[in-house]
Amino acid sequence: MPVVGAVCAGAVAGAALAGEAWLWAVVIALQLALVVTWHRSLDAPSAASGAVVGAGLAAIVDVIVATTGQEPGLGPIAVVLGAGYLVAVVQQLVRRDGRERLVDGIAATVSLATVASLGAAWVVIWQVTGGEDNVVVLAGATCAAAVGRLAPGTNGAALGPLAAGVVAGALLGASVDDVGLGAALGLAAAVPAGLAAVMQAQVRGAGLGWFAGAVWPVLVAAPLGYIAVRVVG
Repeated sequence: MPVVGAVCAGAVAGAALAGEAWLWAVVIALQLALVVTWHRSLDAPSAASGAVVGAGLAAIVDVIVATTGQEPGLGPIAVVLGAGYLVAVVQQLVRRDGRERLVDGIAATVSLATVASLGAAWVVIWQVTGGEDNVVVLAGATCAAAVGRLAPGTNGAALGPLAAGVVAGALLGASVDDVGLGAALGLAAAVPAGLAAVMQAQVRGAGLGWFAGAVWPVLVAAPLGYIAVRVVG
């Protein structure tokens, strides 16, 4: 799992250096990988229709972010998801399987839509001033935080990614003459990686849970990185 997360983050960094089109390609690939494995990893009901709803909302967010001419921000993501949650509820209400484990089905679909849609924030960061450097620093810190998940035990699962992410972020930030922002981006990368590591230490997912657990921290790091850029940068 740490290796998969590190590879995903490394792919984001390489794509950012290659240009926005390549960054979009990697983001969409990660979104699709998450959509395919999410419900199965949670052993949640109504997997097929839930995946369609999650993928549809993520795709709408991607299109809006890609076509907006306004200053880059996370607003479009929040607006689409706010309306999309109602779609997730309706999707559960029209199920024909007796609607068993209704709460589990809604939770899985809403969480999938949220996490998958947050991937577009990588492009939002890339579009702000100095965005390419910011994305590369954040992706590098995410890669380090993913490797930090190899630390043993619950305490190691929490502290390993945190230390690795912040240190890597600060070092990479120094290369672009902004250690403070780099450390902030490292923290943004470490939070979801550490959370995922602690969850992995406590609960074992079913099916392809290991894969989803490697991908979602990479996607969640993006909006946290955007906030770090706005606050520190």
